[in-house]
Amino acid sequence: MSHIDRTVTNRDVIPVLSSTVFADSPDTRFACGLIAVNDVPMPGLAAEYHAHFFLRRKVYVDQTGQLDESDIQEDGTDRDADDARSVAFAIFENHEEGVRVVGVSRLIIRGEGTPLPVEDFCPDSFTSVPLDARSVEVSRVIARHETAVVQDLIQWHLFAVMLAYIANHDLGRTFAIIEPWLERHLQGIISISRIGEPRYVEHYLDFNLPIEIDLAGSAEQVDLRNGGCIDAYRAAEPSLTHFGRAVRRSRTARAS
Repeated sequence: MSHIDRTVTNRDVIPVLSSTVFADSPDTRFACGLIAVNDVPMPGLAAEYHAHFFLRRKVYVDQTGQLDESDIQEDGTDRDADDARSVAFAIFENHEEGVRVVGVSRLIIRGEGTPLPVEDFCPDSFTSVPLDARSVEVSRVIARHETAVVQDLIQWHLFAVMLAYIANHDLGRTFAIIEPWLERHLQGIISISRIGEPRYVEHYLDFNLPIEIDLAGSAEQVDLRNGGCIDAYRAAEPSLTHFGRAVRRSRTARAS
């Protein structure tokens, strides 16, 4: 099982950067959306895209031990070959310390001739119906915050923005490989089904199981929580969507 280092707090793993993503919406708390396609940052988001790798690295290597230190690149990031065929998303928080990267995710697009990671790790789940170029794998989904309810909100928005992108670009069957304990949690956010049994995956240093995401069912489930959210993300693409009211600490609180 992956080792979770309880001494590494969520605050420890959240990158902080100087960014202008809230320049036009200074009173909003969060900004969420597309930050890169095929390892190329969206215009004006190069620094934000680079920072998102540090959240990935700090969580998967330092906090949960799901990746080994040997997987890290010379620049300190966990960038891998799949980033070159992925669509990356992030959620930023307008914080008194600066702009914080509090959530990230990516969609790996299968394309022609190169299997998805879930196919490589769980080949027995794909023997009857081969996948096509439009098939997708949800990957590197991370939400981190000091407050549990806010962390849950961040993760929910990540799935909403990914569902919006899948719908906008007419992508196909969508999969993920997850730790078994995460299965029940995800069922409270999206509609998923097992397509294989748990097995040890050396790359992730843990037991994982393959799942398929029911896109229509997931969209319905997400909209039950906040109707129209997916449509709002669809309409906003490729721009970031801002939401929530920024938290401003009082001078007394800052001084204490």
